[in-house]
Amino acid sequence: MPSEALSARRITQVLHEGFADPSVGPSRRRAQSDLVDDWLRELWGRADAPVSGAALAAIGSLGRRSLGPASDLDLVLLLDPEQVDAATAEQIATALWYPIWDSGTSLDHSVRSPQECAEVAAKDLRVAISLLDLRPIAGDEQLVSEAAGHVRAQWRREARRRVKELADLATDRDRRYGSLAHSSEPNLKSDRGGLRDITVIRALAESWLADHDHAVVDAAATALRDARDALQAVTGSSGTRLRRADQDSVAALTGHATADDHHAVLAEASRAVLWELHRAVRAAEAGLAPGGSATRGAGADRRPALQRHAHGVLVQAGEISVDPASEDPLRDLAAIRHATTTGLPLSTATLARLAQATVGPLRPSQRDVLIDALAGEHLADTYEALDIKGIVARWVPGWEAIRNRPQRSAVHRFTVDRHQIETVLEAQRLLPKVSRPDLLLLTALLHDLGKRADARDHAVEGAPLAEAAALHLGVEPEDARTIARLVREHLTLVDLATGRDLADPATLRELLTAVGEDLDTLELLRALTEADAIAAGPAAWSTWRADLVDHLTGLARTALSGTAPAPRLRLAPQRSAQEAVLGAVRRSGGAQVLYPAPLDAEPISQICLGAPDGEGVFAAMARVLVRQRLDVHSAVVSTLDGVAVNTWWVAVAPADLPHPSVLRTALERELAHRDRADARVLELPPAAPPRTTEDTPVVTLLPGASSEATVVQVNARNRPSLLADVAQAIALHGIQVRSAHVMTLGRRAVDVLYLTDGHGRELDPPSTGRIVAALMEAAET
Repeated sequence: MPSEALSARRITQVLHEGFADPSVGPSRRRAQSDLVDDWLRELWGRADAPVSGAALAAIGSLGRRSLGPASDLDLVLLLDPEQVDAATAEQIATALWYPIWDSGTSLDHSVRSPQECAEVAAKDLRVAISLLDLRPIAGDEQLVSEAAGHVRAQWRREARRRVKELADLATDRDRRYGSLAHSSEPNLKSDRGGLRDITVIRALAESWLADHDHAVVDAAATALRDARDALQAVTGSSGTRLRRADQDSVAALTGHATADDHHAVLAEASRAVLWELHRAVRAAEAGLAPGGSATRGAGADRRPALQRHAHGVLVQAGEISVDPASEDPLRDLAAIRHATTTGLPLSTATLARLAQATVGPLRPSQRDVLIDALAGEHLADTYEALDIKGIVARWVPGWEAIRNRPQRSAVHRFTVDRHQIETVLEAQRLLPKVSRPDLLLLTALLHDLGKRADARDHAVEGAPLAEAAALHLGVEPEDARTIARLVREHLTLVDLATGRDLADPATLRELLTAVGEDLDTLELLRALTEADAIAAGPAAWSTWRADLVDHLTGLARTALSGTAPAPRLRLAPQRSAQEAVLGAVRRSGGAQVLYPAPLDAEPISQICLGAPDGEGVFAAMARVLVRQRLDVHSAVVSTLDGVAVNTWWVAVAPADLPHPSVLRTALERELAHRDRADARVLELPPAAPPRTTEDTPVVTLLPGASSEATVVQVNARNRPSLLADVAQAIALHGIQVRSAHVMTLGRRAVDVLYLTDGHGRELDPPSTGRIVAALMEAAET
């Protein structure tokens, strides 16, 4: 076979041998491995290698005979230094490696003697694990058998000493990599719960210190490898990152109706892998635990010491179990509480029994123990153990519909179910700030139950689901209604604060209506807003957003209590700066630029631009910022006595801003040529065409958001010229911008525009229709 034809053959073979049937995957991968084995043997035959003392062996996926259609090759050239000299070794290596590189196949290679294999395995844990898969391809098989035997014997001999190193490796992966189950773009190989963790599980089994559930791990490996194969067939590359752009194609190739359905399968597989890995590490560590205080008895009667806790909870050998003879109704929940508060794991037998237990509506006493469990710092680990056995879905109505469900939002790091757990963890910090911490924890647990398949408005649809779940968990009816209200409005505060004009009375009225004009509910909503945003990811919360949220909350608090003054909005336009720019424009008759005092330790700068008001001024200012590569976070647009004084917040540190004279000159040039179509063209590469429905812009009217202007929201994929293009569309239609509120979330920009006609009035229906169409076109450009 010509080397250049190998890659095409591998892809062709995988596409013709099916994906929808999981039983085909292992045989298909063996066929892939056989194909590559045959090619490597041809290369070996042309390498003129000696009959003995030299061999080609595989490790990695080829060594395990689980090769994907574009997987890298991991090869070891084994040589006996007593039989093969350096010149012959170089000649063999050259004859092997260069044809592989010429074929376009990625290669990881090494040249070692059997003794060197054992030596490097003793020093490097990762190399030791990889060499456990050493498999002969061509040449002296006895040499490969000798090397593999040395490595395996050494691994078993030193396994007890290396258990801590293995545990540290697992812990390090927890820190360095994301969770495959909860990632929106998972790496099937490297993420936690991925193919590399399966290799570690099997390495532990090779040590004879700990075994695993082979059926569970084999099934998970098949699901992950099938996805990897489909991804490599789709992309034609060896990458294992399942990116959004490829998820629909990979899902279709693997026989799933949607990418979300496929993600749920991958999440289930990866969570099973993590659970088996943690079980295996724990078992290995327990097997090495010294006697003494942890045991009781003597000789053959020695056994782990037993600690008894309230409600029939037992701790033995570092695990939590329950007294089977106890009939305490709090027993099971008390065991879970003990796990979340101490970090000790629930025993396998306890988890198995909980998975089969009948669960009815909770009593008030059980509810209280559950709330205590939600306040435990080790909630996430306990949740993963419970959920892998399906226990959480048995306890919480509606949970199964969101379990392992991915979030199609750039700001979210986790699946819907895990995001709710992360929100509970974030809410724990805020418990002292609310009068009903129990309701905050329960609402955090239930707030996204509405994110089910085909949900149109997850907050509205989730409110009755959360109320029903709360009642099942033993919550009083009135409190359950409060939870439902909080779930229905859990996005209202941040949306109003970051996307509406805080000076417009309608904004405050809408928030007061949302909280039922109840101060306690307002404080709960404020805490939930922060916990939800931080749990989503760093793009969803910042000092800037917190300041806006606190300002609007303060206005509402003042309106409801009349005692607490609203906090000053740090990110509001500084009045002194506006007045200085206004005076400078009046004196000079031209454009002016001022940088107000910077915010402390904030990578956001404030820029105040002023110019005589008129058509196209807002668009001209937006173009200046685009040309200076200044990404706009927010803007407040105002006209003072015929002068446009617009304040912009840009994502750059004050020290990195261009000199004000540079912006002033650029603004004067834009204003002078604002009527010339050629001068309005931005020298930027065109935006990439939409790849998914998520990239499609949405322009929405917000009726009732203001009694003084027509409010329009533009939600589109972000790009440097988006705001300038939107502003230009508005200028071309002769419409005025009273204020603009810009928010960037990951790849999306959400711009809320308060628009009026030339007389400062709301737009009439025909004008509204025209501007909505124009904004849609501008957002798509």
